Amino acid sequence: MKHYHRQLLSMCTGMLALASSMSMLPHLAYGTTEVQETPLALPVAEQTQPTTASQGLSCRYGKNPWTECDTKTNTRSRTLTLKKGDPACDQTRTIQKKCKKACRYEKGSWSECATGQMTRADKLKATSDPSCEATRVIKKNCKPGKSKDKTAKEQRKNKDKGARKGRA
Repeated sequence: MKHYHRQLLSMCTGMLALASSMSMLPHLAYGTTEVQETPLALPVAEQTQPTTASQGLSCRYGKNPWTECDTKTNTRSRTLTLKKGDPACDQTRTIQKKCKKACRYEKGSWSECATGQMTRADKLKATSDPSCEATRVIKKNCKPGKSKDKTAKEQRKNKDKGARKGRA
């Protein structure tokens, strides 16, 4: 029994010495991850300075509503106004993002597979742009005799996904 304890003790001591000599940090560093490369798409003169909020200041902004979609640039903008924070914070900031699709449709159900095609009629949602087509027809190739359970399953999956994201 003593022999077993001595052997176990020597193994543990050896492993402890090995673990202490090994470091989880790299011994050689060939570069840093803090360097940001200049994007190739923008000339250097067009780069913007970092905002004051990214310089470690505490800046709290109130959000104004989004503007209507600018059809030329396909963007909408929102102005943020400083509510509280460091006096060095920007008083107002403007953010932009792409517009949502103007035409949003309520999906209909797929028809039976006939002559190698099935169709679906989607109706325009009331919140959509009135210049959109009132009904759009989607056609999809299929194999006659196949069950349409697969498409019903996909529809349920998509509906569940919308519910998970908190959409009504």
